[in-house]
Amino acid sequence: MPLAERALTAVWLGAALLLFAASLWVQDVSVQLFFDNASWTLAFGLSAFWAWRGRAQVPQAHRLLHTGLFAGTVLIAAGQLVWNLQVALDWNPFPAPADLFFLSVGPLWAATVIRATFARLSKDRAYPAALDFGGAVLALLAFTLVIYLPSGQDQPLAVTTVLLLYPVVYLTAAGVTALAMPTTGVRVTRAHLLVVAGMLGYGLSWMQWNLMLLGGTLQPGMLLNASFSLAALALGWGARGLRFEVSDDPDYRRRCDQVMNYLPLVAMVLAAITLVRLFIITSDGRAGVQVLILVCCLLVLLLAALRQAIVVGLLNRLRTAEAEVLRNEERLYHLAHFDALTGLPNRRFFEDALERAVAEAARAAQMPDRRVALLLIDLDHFKSVNETYGHRVGDALLCEVAQRIHQLLEGQWLVSRLANDQFTVMLQRPASRTVLAQLATTLLEGLARPWEVSEVGVQYMGASIGISLFPDDASNSLELVQHAHSALHATKSAGRGSYRFYIEEFTQITRGRLELRRRLHNALQGGEFSLVYQPQLNHLRQTVGAEALLRWSVDGKLVPPDEFIPLAEESGLIVPMGLWVFETACSQVAQWRAEGWQVPVVSVNVSTIQLREPGFTQALLGIVQRAGVAPASLVLEITESQLLDESLYAMALDLKNAGFVLSIDDFGTGHSSLIKLKRLPVSELKIDKEFVRDIVVDPNDREICATVNALARALGLEVVAEGVETEAQWQLLVRMGCQRFQGWLFAPALAPQELARQWLQPAAHDPLARVVKNDS
Repeated sequence: MPLAERALTAVWLGAALLLFAASLWVQDVSVQLFFDNASWTLAFGLSAFWAWRGRAQVPQAHRLLHTGLFAGTVLIAAGQLVWNLQVALDWNPFPAPADLFFLSVGPLWAATVIRATFARLSKDRAYPAALDFGGAVLALLAFTLVIYLPSGQDQPLAVTTVLLLYPVVYLTAAGVTALAMPTTGVRVTRAHLLVVAGMLGYGLSWMQWNLMLLGGTLQPGMLLNASFSLAALALGWGARGLRFEVSDDPDYRRRCDQVMNYLPLVAMVLAAITLVRLFIITSDGRAGVQVLILVCCLLVLLLAALRQAIVVGLLNRLRTAEAEVLRNEERLYHLAHFDALTGLPNRRFFEDALERAVAEAARAAQMPDRRVALLLIDLDHFKSVNETYGHRVGDALLCEVAQRIHQLLEGQWLVSRLANDQFTVMLQRPASRTVLAQLATTLLEGLARPWEVSEVGVQYMGASIGISLFPDDASNSLELVQHAHSALHATKSAGRGSYRFYIEEFTQITRGRLELRRRLHNALQGGEFSLVYQPQLNHLRQTVGAEALLRWSVDGKLVPPDEFIPLAEESGLIVPMGLWVFETACSQVAQWRAEGWQVPVVSVNVSTIQLREPGFTQALLGIVQRAGVAPASLVLEITESQLLDESLYAMALDLKNAGFVLSIDDFGTGHSSLIKLKRLPVSELKIDKEFVRDIVVDPNDREICATVNALARALGLEVVAEGVETEAQWQLLVRMGCQRFQGWLFAPALAPQELARQWLQPAAHDPLARVVKNDS
């Protein structure tokens, strides 16, 4: 409080107290009346001043309640001034003009509080609150009427009405203000209590004043006169510090709701007391007032009944909502912890269950069977199913896999779907590794049986399994999963369709792969890649082509292509790497031609991921145009399984129409059909080195190579044999009709300068250049 306001308050309050003390001390009635009026005037004025200060200290948006309180204190002060004027004029009618000011204060305060309260309530809470307020006000009115009934029975109706209104309006304002706090959940402070106490003091003071007036005992200079001043000061001081702050504490709001739930009961008890006093204690009195009291009491009972009906309806809705919430929680739990497609527990459920099982096993450190086993199942070639037949067939197959695993395990262990085509089986306290091996064998045999899929008929698809155990292979659940992945990767690398237990070597291999993956992201920008070229010769050992091969050197050591190419495809880096290889090969062809060498055709391998890139054909055309090389100079080698994918046929046709030559790489390792092979836009077949390696000693490989050559001649295609390492292999292939050869028998992959010096011929003019992208 500022110093000036503190000083003014002290002087003002001191003067009011001195005047009241003087009214008690002097004996003259007229002087006592003057001192009483002067004391009231100062107290009412100080109350209005404090209310005005409180209003000025709150934000504009929160001034509604303070404005009402301030207006009420001003009306009281104005009424007192009018009363002083009436006393000075010795004009004292009843009811008098001053009564109009005093009686308007209570309704103003009540209306302001009700408006501020209901503005903060939702529709569902507003109806019960309105019934609570109405019941409380009617109960107070009935109780006040029954108190005045015996004393005012001889008074005129106007006098009785005004006398009744004084306590009723102020007590109503006090009751409404008190009810507003638990209704809205306002945090009750001393300022709130002072405001309610001030309104209540006004009401009780007027009630006692009027009763003494009716009894003829009212006189100036009484202690009762101080109650009006005290009520005014309490209300004004409370209004000065009043803040309308709603509590966010749920416990406090719950207690407020409990208070409001008891309010109808309190109103009914007050109405019952009123009826008892009406019919037993004060059976005599005005009939009209008695009827009014009876009607008020009955309305209280009716409002309480309506309120309880609303509460019961609300409780029913809450129970229904609670039941729906529980159902939603169950659905959300199921959505969060179970796979929507297969109905199996998902990764989250599995990880929680595995962590609990590992923790339980760790606590039972002395138990011999405290192991936790994890089997990680991955379907073999499932990606090909999705790509060939679509995701609808793949989803149906996944559902069948889930059912088959569950049936094979007879529901005894936890089965989960970890990822797209990966499933897990968790076993607690397995008897031995032998039991786990038998279980893995059962699963593999069950999953290898033919699958009946309605859209595509009978299909065959196996699985690979990686197994790890706690605490043998891991110290926690995270390591247990990681090591199962390592064992699975080793199984798939060894040829799929089997199972393996985890060993430490798998972790080292996995860590090495992760390190390669990390370094691969910066290899292109770091200039760590290079191209080498392996010549391709005809049956006369003349250079007719070359294959561009990508090499990656890390810390001075070459990384085998079969290690980093799959990582590049998994991470998507194969796209920028492939474009770099293609562009580098084009630039090298242009450089050879500028140096005067006759450049043969050059082959470049293309990945499926590159073929699926939008605008791939246009990107290659832009590169060859910038390098000044014709598209026909380039052979794009695409593996057999990729080229036979129907979804890639359109892209292959675009490349062929753009002028590029297409070759089927690793022919014989895929699942070719003659119908598909006949319609493919390719110009050559490349026999995989796996068939060439044992062609001399293995009749089956020899027959395969002879068949491929015969098939190529029938379709008008050239044949390239790669991996030729011995003279005997070359002689056999020549007799079979093979046109081109590639392998260590002739030369390894060479640097561009070495290839030009050893295998290229000088040219009198620029020949047709043919560029290839490196194959790993």
